[in-house]
Amino acid sequence: MSATPLFRNGLVALVVSLVHMSLLAQASKPAVPPPPTIAERITAAALRFQQPLHHDGQRFWGPAWDRLLHEAQAAQVFGIGEEHGIAENPKLTGELFAALVPAGYERLVIEVSPPMAQLLDRSARDGVDGLRRQFLQPGGEPAFFGMREEAEMLARVRAAVPGAPPVLWGVDYEVGGDRLLLARLAALKPPAAAASAMAKLQDASQAAWARYRDSGDLSKGFSFSGDPGLVAAVQRAWPDADPAAASILDTLHGTLQINRLWVSGRGFDSNQLRAERLRRAYLAHWLDAQRASQPPRVMIKLGASHLTRGLNANAAFDIGSLAPELAAAAGGRAFTVMVLPGRGSPTAVLDPGRWLYQSATPKDNYMQGLQPLLAAAQAGDFTLIDLRPLRVILGRWRQSVDPELMTVVHGFDMLLLMSGSTASSNLRAP
Repeated sequence: MSATPLFRNGLVALVVSLVHMSLLAQASKPAVPPPPTIAERITAAALRFQQPLHHDGQRFWGPAWDRLLHEAQAAQVFGIGEEHGIAENPKLTGELFAALVPAGYERLVIEVSPPMAQLLDRSARDGVDGLRRQFLQPGGEPAFFGMREEAEMLARVRAAVPGAPPVLWGVDYEVGGDRLLLARLAALKPPAAAASAMAKLQDASQAAWARYRDSGDLSKGFSFSGDPGLVAAVQRAWPDADPAAASILDTLHGTLQINRLWVSGRGFDSNQLRAERLRRAYLAHWLDAQRASQPPRVMIKLGASHLTRGLNANAAFDIGSLAPELAAAAGGRAFTVMVLPGRGSPTAVLDPGRWLYQSATPKDNYMQGLQPLLAAAQAGDFTLIDLRPLRVILGRWRQSVDPELMTVVHGFDMLLLMSGSTASSNLRAP
């Protein structure tokens, strides 16, 4: 039997009424906000785990200062991975090192070669004036340390450990120091069998730097244009060279190999070879110190890429991967902090044509992709952010996350943002 029209009309009215009531109920509910994005979660966590670092241009204090001291005192190795050319960072490094000497810190790793670090260590015993005298010699001013604040840091660090063995550990190649290193090598009395090869090497170095002076083109300097075979010839003629001479020859040969790859367009291979050199030199220093007494307590100050834990920006495993493992093997741990300039702040960048530094936009692009962290920076103070609690948010790869953000959060323990930082100045007048 079919439904009567009256029944059908009533049923339709009931359905319409129910739909209307449902729509009214939905409209009365508050709108549910979308879940926060990964970037928003990172910023919120960074704001929660940040502390201010106060400074007046000379000294540092406040909660972040206390936290840095506490972390360093509990560590075997304390690393500072930086954007080069920030005036305030070497001041902070020098003050931290002096404060940590009572805790057993006696070594500072810097971005120069092992033999150049020995020369800097010796010169820094006479303070900034001693460094200035070294820098006046041809090839005596290594990259970065012609900045006034960097030279002052070296002098302060060396004065903090008076009378000790060399405080400075060099681990890198040598971009402009071959003339000074060759003069030092000649003073070590090469054997007669090496005289001809030494003369060719010295002549090539002098001729290359003359071309650099005439052109202002650093690629014409010996460090970038020299033939590694010239150094290899001296090494063959001097097979029983003492450790000091062998270190100089190894530095010269390695520098020319690394830079030859670079100028030939093989940047990846060049960076890999450089990272191997950095790791090998650091390991040699560590083992020497360990044999002499007990595992050393070491502060490291290098470009941030070199101190990244895991694959760095150059897809290489650098000191940032080795140092924590060596510290762990000695029963300790490594703690690393990345130091970046304030948003929009300039840094000192080398003008290779004049071998002087000028204020410019940071060149290493370390801040790329870090907007969620930069958003947590305080405007009027430096800001120290503990990155370790943020790792659970970035526990695995997500397409929406910038790879640089992943690298920094997992590659460093803390991030120091120096809001309002300034560019380093030149030790010598332009």
